[in-house]
Amino acid sequence: MVEINVVDPLLRKGYRFKGIARVLGDGALFDEILAFFRKRGISSPIKHIVVIQVERAQPLISPAYDSGATEEEVRGRWQDYWRSIERGDSTPPTGE
Repeated sequence: MVEINVVDPLLRKGYRFKGIARVLGDGALFDEILAFFRKRGISSPIKHIVVIQVERAQPLISPAYDSGATEEEVRGRWQDYWRSIERGDSTPPTGE
């Protein structure tokens, strides 16, 4: 069983996918998937491909929303944070 979380770094929302993973390093399915990516211009060396049979998908929401914050407020906090990184001050927003 594996879990993959995909989260928008500014909105702090996304999805959690759980399922069974297989690692492919050769064979017909590996070749088929590799051809799929090659047709789309991916030229990086690929030695293995992970295929996940998703058994459950659920929304994932940061605790930043627990206080009633809106998406705009959460986005604004994180945009301010990343701007502060550029200025040399790296204190992350609270409640994350």
